[in-house]
Amino acid sequence: MFFKKQNYVKVYSSPNSNEQFGLIAINGKIKDALLTKFNETYQSQGSYFNNGGKASDKCMRSILATGTGALGLSSAASGTLFMATVNPATLMTLRNGVGSAVMGSGGIVAQAPFIPISGALMPVAAPLLAYQAVSTITIMQQFETINEKLANIEKTLNRILHRSEATYIGEIISSSARLNSIETEYSLTNYFSQDMIIRLTFIENTINTVFERYKFLYESLGINSNLLSEDIDIMQTDAIMVTILSILDLRIDTLRIKISLQENPGFMKILTEQLIEKIERYKILWSNIEQSPKKIQEITQSMSQTINNLNWWKKQMPGWIGGNRKLRKESEKNIFEINQKNMYSNTEEIINGAKEAINIGNNLLDQAQQKQQMLLYWEDLNGVHSYYTNEISIS
Repeated sequence: MFFKKQNYVKVYSSPNSNEQFGLIAINGKIKDALLTKFNETYQSQGSYFNNGGKASDKCMRSILATGTGALGLSSAASGTLFMATVNPATLMTLRNGVGSAVMGSGGIVAQAPFIPISGALMPVAAPLLAYQAVSTITIMQQFETINEKLANIEKTLNRILHRSEATYIGEIISSSARLNSIETEYSLTNYFSQDMIIRLTFIENTINTVFERYKFLYESLGINSNLLSEDIDIMQTDAIMVTILSILDLRIDTLRIKISLQENPGFMKILTEQLIEKIERYKILWSNIEQSPKKIQEITQSMSQTINNLNWWKKQMPGWIGGNRKLRKESEKNIFEINQKNMYSNTEEIINGAKEAINIGNNLLDQAQQKQQMLLYWEDLNGVHSYYTNEISIS
């Protein structure tokens, strides 16, 4: 059949923006070579790709089901390999209709033209769900590097926590270890089993409860003229706990998006937006923690000034003859201890590290797009396959 020997591309415009989305149909020798490579990887590693993950087949089927032409679901069922991308460079290349190099993880698979096409031959509906899937994958890639950075900061935090919080530290360390286990398992299988989803739910419940506790404690302990040196120890512990728990929370949310992409793609856009909003809230929280040593210094300076404004009699004479000598000495000791503890605060370094991790993500969108994230879909004797990966590119 003529259609089964050609490669096609159709470029759609996003329903909600000026961004574009490309649906690619691959047949013939290129398809055979790619599927052979996928199957070889699966047989040796238990996963079709080294980098990527499972995506719900609803994403691509939502497009293909609307196609009445030769390249709809009937074509998928008979072996066509479909890809979807939002990468501008790829779409520009494919629109030219000239020979393009299809790259796999091992290099060039083949050189072949892709025919720009419209009309009934390709699905005509605006691919909102599939577009959201590829866009979500692109955003999600930002958090991969961030997670590595946050995990390193988390290890630093674990080393400086106080023994007085041993109960909660145990829960945090245990949750972190179990989260590492899930992330490692997913990196090897590119798939979330029901067991992994259940384990993540338990971790999420633990972290959310402890996080809200320490967030409340930190925010309720204000920095004012009544500040005592004992408060600094409590405040620094609360700040460290809030930071490490917020980091774990972001890692959990990143996994939640991946689960949604696999199990419930209609909800992934909302989850992604919620994660981005949460990061902005945490930036504010981290900034407040970062600024706390400076605020404490301003308070102690004000307290010192209050002492300096006392007259000689008030400073030197005991209370029974109208002086404030005892109170003055206690205040000076309190100010000295506060300044000492504030000088050696760990929070500034920790928060700078967390903010640095997020700032990395602010510049990763272009890098993720350059990696040409692809959403892939094909059917064979083993069933329906739907994945995302950056191992396939067209240039």
